[in-house]
Amino acid sequence: MSVTQRRSRKQLRHSIGLLLGAVRQEAGQIESTPSETSQNAVKLIDNTLAFGADNEHRGRWIYATDSMGANHTRRVSASSRDERSITVSKAFASVTGSSWIYELWDADISPDDVHEFINQGISGVTRKGSIGAVDESFHTGGQINTFSLSSAWAGIRELSWRSGFAGRSVADLNGPMSELSVNSTVTVDSADFREGSGSARLEIDAAATAGEAMAEAAFPATEARGFDRIEFWHKSNAEVTSSNLVVQLRQGSSTHESVPLPTADADRWKYVSLEIASPEQNGALDAIRVVVGSSDGGAVTTWFDDIKLIRSNSEIWHRVPREFWNVSAARRQFTLDDDARLPYSRLRVTGVRVPALLESDSQICEVDAQYVINAAAAGVLRSRSDRRGANRDVSMQQADLYEQLAQTLRLRMNTPANIRWVDD
Repeated sequence: MSVTQRRSRKQLRHSIGLLLGAVRQEAGQIESTPSETSQNAVKLIDNTLAFGADNEHRGRWIYATDSMGANHTRRVSASSRDERSITVSKAFASVTGSSWIYELWDADISPDDVHEFINQGISGVTRKGSIGAVDESFHTGGQINTFSLSSAWAGIRELSWRSGFAGRSVADLNGPMSELSVNSTVTVDSADFREGSGSARLEIDAAATAGEAMAEAAFPATEARGFDRIEFWHKSNAEVTSSNLVVQLRQGSSTHESVPLPTADADRWKYVSLEIASPEQNGALDAIRVVVGSSDGGAVTTWFDDIKLIRSNSEIWHRVPREFWNVSAARRQFTLDDDARLPYSRLRVTGVRVPALLESDSQICEVDAQYVINAAAAGVLRSRSDRRGANRDVSMQQADLYEQLAQTLRLRMNTPANIRWVDD
């Protein structure tokens, strides 16, 4: 089993709490479990909790994880030695019990503040901490030469185009699909398409119900075993969720595969590549069908074009010389020059993306963990320092120390080379 030194948000929080001596640790454990179910949602009962006096824990912070995995941060308003209970200032969503876990933090350091400083540390190394990324969702066609990048992209190193692959075109959709429902209207759109002379335009009425077949494109029986991906162009006049529409691969009267369309923005052509779960059973496919998903999404008009079956890892890629493409950082786009003269083909963008901010305890930090720990510790100490008077207190001096350690680690990070940056 592989070993990784990457740390989750929970592990980072615990490390920072131990570093600053801000989290309670008994018997070597930071997390504790309530020993019994509480009588109400404002109390947590733990018979193993050490009490010296009533209200000993008043003012501290509780960071609790409930039985569903949701996190709750609360201020302690009272604690009882005899009852072995902690009362919080704001009720939890439900009563606490042995299926919960909790941490007890000092009054001047909120776990939520620690999370914020962790993300500030990650944001401070957007370029140095950027992560290698590949995106193959772009495709030439429709005389479009400018392509928008998602907000996660930080920069592009290389652009390639696909010159060949093992696969088969099964429906170019230059002709009409067959209507399968009174709630669908199918036409050929000769003005808005990405390949050939037209695309299939499908208008779905609001009366369509979940699972209802809308349209179908038939083709000669095709040996499709070994082709484990289906690719095509898709566009919709409304935002698409993964439950709105389904593409089916059919053989005669049987449905061999049902593949939901991925989430997509409205009014934008998207080149879709979807995995086929059981390609070994597709010995004689003869139709592609569009079906309403589990959530129909109401009335919608959607377009399809150029449906192909592909074998993964069979592609042949060629690098586009750097002088034939450029990046607009302000618009977060890359553009092919006219001199590139690329054929109708799929594109591969290789570069880097920004490191993800941590929004859950299980999420793994993608940048140097020790840098994040030191940077967050510095932020926490500054936030708790005495801002009054002319003297620098100990917290500010400690913050300077951890900041120096963080910056030393930051300087050791290598900024990726040969990148055309698109981030600010």
